[in-house]
Amino acid sequence: MVKESSGDLSSKEVATEHPAAGILHSVGTAYSLTAILLFIMVIIVVTSHGNKSRRFSSNKAEFIVEKPELAYEIWKEKKVQGRVLLLFDNYPHMRGFGDYDGIPRLGQSNLIEFCVFQNIIRRIYFIVPDEDWEEFRQQPFMHPLREVAGVERGLYLYSLSGVLMIATTPSSLPHMAEETLVYINDRKFDYETTLDLLSRKWIESDIIIRYRVKEEM
Repeated sequence: MVKESSGDLSSKEVATEHPAAGILHSVGTAYSLTAILLFIMVIIVVTSHGNKSRRFSSNKAEFIVEKPELAYEIWKEKKVQGRVLLLFDNYPHMRGFGDYDGIPRLGQSNLIEFCVFQNIIRRIYFIVPDEDWEEFRQQPFMHPLREVAGVERGLYLYSLSGVLMIATTPSSLPHMAEETLVYINDRKFDYETTLDLLSRKWIESDIIIRYRVKEEM
């Protein structure tokens, strides 16, 4: 602000703006719009990439692994892509950023996230035991976006990878219109009971992976 005086006229304040201020405002707005556009583009690319390149295994098979990350080797060998995963396990293996040191590395904590980046998985149904549902909803790490319409127990969960992730229970698991990938943790879900559930829901799977920890002799 500056004061300008002319003859007998009373002093008055005249607002002035430094030319650089307008430029900085324009630059800031441009950066904000660019960031928003980039975010939208990432979501579109992730979604369309998975939808346009779905690949299924040529034959149905079941596997037993003693380490979660071995599931990736199986899916990679079978050349599956853009798939729906039914995850019968603990909270999804989506904690990979702490494992990365310049180059992404596959580990037990980031199996699912790693497979998303490899375009193996495009959608996740994270299965929570019915008796644990209410407790699960109260967990501090939960970031539900909204409830899933038409599903009694279903929540859309936030995911940094941009992949669609839905939490639900065995009783609320909907029918799938396509063959799925299935991952079952023996410590969390009974294997035979889970296979029976899939049969009753008319859910087909070309690759079923059973994670079973090797018993100590």
